[in-house]
Amino acid sequence: MAYELFDNKAAHIGSPCFTILRSGKIAFNADAGDVLSRAGAKFAHFLWDSQACRLAVRPAEKRDDRAFKVSLVKGKRGGTFSGRSFLKYIQWHADGPIVVPASWNDREHLLEANLPTEHVGKLRTRTQEHSR
Repeated sequence: MAYELFDNKAAHIGSPCFTILRSGKIAFNADAGDVLSRAGAKFAHFLWDSQACRLAVRPAEKRDDRAFKVSLVKGKRGGTFSGRSFLKYIQWHADGPIVVPASWNDREHLLEANLPTEHVGKLRTRTQEHSR
């Protein structure tokens, strides 16, 4: 019997996405990492549209007071942002990690994602929900 070596480096066909973790980190997959790398991102600005519940990440090459560090994992294409302050600002609440698809807006130079509305804003208790 002849064995064939399985190559685990198969091309991944997918789309950019973020995973929002309970720790306050926002992880991005390899596809989002590729987009951010091509845009020259060493830092990023978070932009928030509260009406549309939409997050946009604008790549930045230099640090400023409002920029978040883009942390790339050495030897990997994905990475993280420390988004704890942003998530606190939008009152993010989820029991576990939430994966959010993202798309590159070439015209605006933004990586955009719609966040699930049920995880944003004040957390309603069951009593509050029944009184509505």
